[in-house]
Amino acid sequence: MPANSFDDLPVAVAVVNDDGLLIEANVALAQVLVRDQASLRGQVIGLVLTRAAALLYHSYIFPILKVSGEVHEVAIQLQDARGRRVDALLSANRQEHEGQGLVRCVFMRLQERGRLEYQLLTAKRAADEAPGLLFQLCRAGDGHTWFSYVTDAARRIFQISPSQALEDVKAAWRQIHPDDLVTVLQTLDLSAASLDPWLCEFRVCLGDTPVWREVHATPHKEVDGTVVWNGFIADTTERRTMEAGLREKAAAERANKAKSEFMASMSHELRTPLNGILGFSRLLQMQDASNLRADQQRKLGHIETAGQSLLRLINELLEVSRIEAGAIKLHIAPVVLAPVLSETVALAEPLAAPRGARLTCVGDPSLAVQADGHRLGQILLNLVSNAIKYGPAGGIVTVQVEQVGDADPMVEVAVQDQGPGLTLAQQAQLFQAFNRLGAERSQIEGVGLGLVITRGLVELMGGQLCVHSEPGQGARFAVRLPRAVVRDEGGQCLDGLQVVLPQTTPASSCERPMSRHRVLYVEDNAISALLMLSVFEHSPDFELQVEDSGEKALAAVRQGPWPSALLLDMHLADMDGLTLLQHLRQQPGWAGQPIVAVSADAMPDDIHRAMRAGFADYWTKPIDITQVQPALKRLLSASAQ
Repeated sequence: MPANSFDDLPVAVAVVNDDGLLIEANVALAQVLVRDQASLRGQVIGLVLTRAAALLYHSYIFPILKVSGEVHEVAIQLQDARGRRVDALLSANRQEHEGQGLVRCVFMRLQERGRLEYQLLTAKRAADEAPGLLFQLCRAGDGHTWFSYVTDAARRIFQISPSQALEDVKAAWRQIHPDDLVTVLQTLDLSAASLDPWLCEFRVCLGDTPVWREVHATPHKEVDGTVVWNGFIADTTERRTMEAGLREKAAAERANKAKSEFMASMSHELRTPLNGILGFSRLLQMQDASNLRADQQRKLGHIETAGQSLLRLINELLEVSRIEAGAIKLHIAPVVLAPVLSETVALAEPLAAPRGARLTCVGDPSLAVQADGHRLGQILLNLVSNAIKYGPAGGIVTVQVEQVGDADPMVEVAVQDQGPGLTLAQQAQLFQAFNRLGAERSQIEGVGLGLVITRGLVELMGGQLCVHSEPGQGARFAVRLPRAVVRDEGGQCLDGLQVVLPQTTPASSCERPMSRHRVLYVEDNAISALLMLSVFEHSPDFELQVEDSGEKALAAVRQGPWPSALLLDMHLADMDGLTLLQHLRQQPGWAGQPIVAVSADAMPDDIHRAMRAGFADYWTKPIDITQVQPALKRLLSASAQ
């Protein structure tokens, strides 16, 4: 573009590229700005504009130029070399020139005598560009109604031209949904009679789907009795859609809360009878095994197996509910995979042994990922267990660890089985709750929740669970998680080093002998109380006293002899467990005595609330009766120390 192509024009001209740099400025512009013409080239457009004008150019004018290619008579302020402001009108267009966008700007200075006219023009333009329809509506004493003024927004609001609206008000009324027109006219009549604001929401038929409009207008009465409304009509379709979305979200949240409450209640109600079923079946196997026939022992084993299956189902349902409600709390930190894989293999071996399956790990287990270590172990154990269950007898399950991606590296832990594989149709249904893809007709145990839980946990940790399978080729489930770098105490990176798993140290066998301790169990469920009495029946270390209410427990503590520990159900007929705990802690000498919550409430919030309140431990029903006395010994030993 010739350097002086605009120098002979009497108006200020600038050429600006899409980056906001002045490519050319003519003599007239340099004179207005009191600057050297050559010094303007290469400067940013903001140099010659006030701050507000620069913001207007970048956020409003330039985006419009990119869309429509031109703007006309936009008020803008230039700033000369001395900091003085120069009012001007900007007209500009944008064209592509040799692969680059160029904006040609013409600045026309405003003279004082034209300022008022310009302000009126600006007001009109602002009204026309307002998002809603500004109007003035009149009604004579005989009821004749007409628009005396409407802005160009009539095209957007009613899809009619301003001239059509001014010519006949019914042109707008005809666009209103028939079911809403009566309401619109009735509210207009009421406003005319009372001179209260005219407020109404209605639908307009502009296509297959009606859209929503809302009118706000203030009336006043002229001397001749004519009522005049000044107001606006806004498009409220988006707002109503948003409000509907918020209502749906609130309804979904209420439904989720109701479901969570139902799941918690169901869990509590099922765990209480399971406590008796599993507890007494285990007790019979421990105490009366020699008195039972072989077939009776097998049947007793079936009772316990069925009870454990039901308990797993309850736990999995709760897990799915917590994942869907976003109530899972994770502790994300760098986790080295080697110990997690070693533990997974050790836990899976009892399942692999009866099927003759072999587990093998390949790749680099020294890699680390960003994950919750406990949940990662749960994920991998579920995938390996599935591979064993659905693979052939004597098959091989391969766990492969590798890094994928360079720019944003991830670590992939893949579990490959030698099973029958999955069709594309089966893969599409793989993560549906309770859908076992026909495995329910086989002898393979499960309810179809494991993969749902697994994928939910992986995604909560910022990862992905991918599946690749073909019929007859087995299935490959791959967990991808962000890679982490683990360093030793000296700051040395552990990647690539051999990871030595710590050896578990046997528990010390030199524990001090314990005298016989008195334990108070507060429980109003007769079967649970009977089970606990049976657990302590022949104990050389403990004697158990059972009370069925909070008041009786407090009386027993006051009368003495004091128990060494107290087991407390959280739902008693006369008071809840937290209230009883507070009363007990107020008794002299009970500030530090071990008090254990024994409850069928298994939700994490219930457990955390109890532990924060001051319980020494929390045992969830159905309790493992083999661990009751060892756990009490540990608590009493810690309390004594």
